[in-house]
Amino acid sequence: MEIVGQRLKALRESMGISQAKIALLLDSKQPNINRFEHNQSEPPLALLCRYADFFDKKSQEESDAAK
Repeated sequence: MEIVGQRLKALRESMGISQAKIALLLDSKQPNINRFEHNQSEPPLALLCRYADFFDKKSQEESDAAK
């Protein structure tokens, strides 16, 4: 799961979002986000789905704005 934690952190940082902000947006808590990003805990599937939905929407918004 190490790659998952690294990828979650990279996605979050690429958008300039803090751990606290992403936790709020994804209905989680900042300490949990920190544990996931540092491979101390595995994120539940439901949270991974929320990550996917959030970053998919963000990338679509950026793509639309670039047009």
